[in-house]
Amino acid sequence: MFKRIVFFLMLFLFAGILCFGQASALRDYVGLIKINYHSDVIELMNKFKSNLEKRGYSKDAKAIENYLQGISGSGFVYVAADGSCYILTNEHVVSQADSLSVTFERTDGAKTTYDGLKIFYVDEDKDLAILYFENGIKPFTQGLSFNITPPEEGSTVFAAGFPGMGNTAAWQYSQGIISNANIRLQKYADSDELFGPFIQHTAQVDPGNSGGPLLVAKQGVPTNHAVIGINTLSARWRQAANYAIPVDQINVFIASALSSEPVDERQLLAKRVDEFIKGLGANKYVYDHIAEYLSNGCTATNAEYAIYELLEKAPRAVIQDIDRIFSTNPVDGMNAAVAWYIENSMRPRTGDIKISLDSIDTNDLGNFVVSFNVNGSIVKSEWVKEYGVYRLNTYGDIATGEKSRMESRLRTIEQNQALKTNYILFLTAGYSNVFDYGSALNLSLNLGIRPFTYGLELHSVLGDTKYSNIATDVGIMIPIRLKIIAITPFGGIGTGAIFTRETVDSLGFTINLSLRGGLMFTTSAVPGLFLRAYYTHNFTVKIISNLPNHGILGFSAGFGL
Repeated sequence: MFKRIVFFLMLFLFAGILCFGQASALRDYVGLIKINYHSDVIELMNKFKSNLEKRGYSKDAKAIENYLQGISGSGFVYVAADGSCYILTNEHVVSQADSLSVTFERTDGAKTTYDGLKIFYVDEDKDLAILYFENGIKPFTQGLSFNITPPEEGSTVFAAGFPGMGNTAAWQYSQGIISNANIRLQKYADSDELFGPFIQHTAQVDPGNSGGPLLVAKQGVPTNHAVIGINTLSARWRQAANYAIPVDQINVFIASALSSEPVDERQLLAKRVDEFIKGLGANKYVYDHIAEYLSNGCTATNAEYAIYELLEKAPRAVIQDIDRIFSTNPVDGMNAAVAWYIENSMRPRTGDIKISLDSIDTNDLGNFVVSFNVNGSIVKSEWVKEYGVYRLNTYGDIATGEKSRMESRLRTIEQNQALKTNYILFLTAGYSNVFDYGSALNLSLNLGIRPFTYGLELHSVLGDTKYSNIATDVGIMIPIRLKIIAITPFGGIGTGAIFTRETVDSLGFTINLSLRGGLMFTTSAVPGLFLRAYYTHNFTVKIISNLPNHGILGFSAGFGL
């Protein structure tokens, strides 16, 4: 009996040693996936980075720089029956990618990288994606094997992948057990809707492991490991509760992705559009729903303008929510901004969005044009097939997909921002003519609370005749913006003190009431700089001097903040 116990104990230890010894072979099949973003996304992110650096936010700028490096997650090799090579991973790992690379790293540090991978097919509901190699190359003769036997609770499992360490990612191979072989999870915190099934296990999984395989030991297959799932998420508030998509779901996904059976594209689109419309009927903001349907091109082309619109027009709660998304994943934040921009165009001033399908046609490019009846108006949209899934590429005149039009809108925004017409504080200096007294210098300091102004002004006559007028006034400004220039009529009423000295012995002093009117001229070429012309009429109250009522014609230049 004792010998039998020793024999089984040695057999168990040998199996464990063999399994871990074969772990290094997994490195040839489990790789680090990096994203290459759409060129428009990169251009926009670099703009944000540059602006942050100029404002001294070096930490945030560095975060964007690191993000653009595209460290994303893990994936593993799958070889189809015809010898075609693919990489399997999670959909959320590769979303928003224009192209991808996968790197395999051996124990001695040697790396093999394959660039130019493209997304072949995705299933957003299952969170699965399959990638194909550039030009259909076949660098592998075999991939990881699948274990079709349902896993048992308590059995040993292994997780492999490339979790992040700072701004890099490193190989990790971990061991645990299956703690629940078939579990469904609550989809939303405020909903009873469930999604899954998943395999719950305790093998260590960290950010970056997503898309990597969950394995069991199996003799006679490559690496002596077989795939039973794809690691996809972890429980935030629980310890050692990680979840993998089971292999039977993966097999269904692969069969669908590689199927050669003909598909009724119009029917496929109609189903997708129906789901899109249903989600818009919720009695809440729906930009998170719209974001799930946007093509990469739609986000890339419209994001910059959408962000300007968001910051200008969205409620604070929406801005804060999308800012939170952006801080976690900048590309997802851009996607959410475009989705809000589209939702804002759909939503009436009061009530919910009323939308229905009007028609489905095709355009000259062969893409589908879906016409919606939105609150009684027909809006056309283009839908394109992206990775096997139909996505919204353009929407009416809002998200047009025309880069030149977006650039024109952005130039208009930049001009509007540069064309300052509302100032918190502004200073002026210039020349004026005090009738009956002569040429004078004028200086003023003004505070603005739109549309009102509060100012302190000095006019001092040059030459032998001494005249000084110190006045305060309250005024109003009404800007008229004309693209790159603005004309601002202004007026005001004030009071002040006038000091005169025509001879050494003749000192004059009087209090005056004044009425003023004039025009300011501003251009976006030099933000904050303006010219103004005005006329002031002073009504004097005789105290020491018999100074008559008189006018002042002035010209000045100013700068405002």
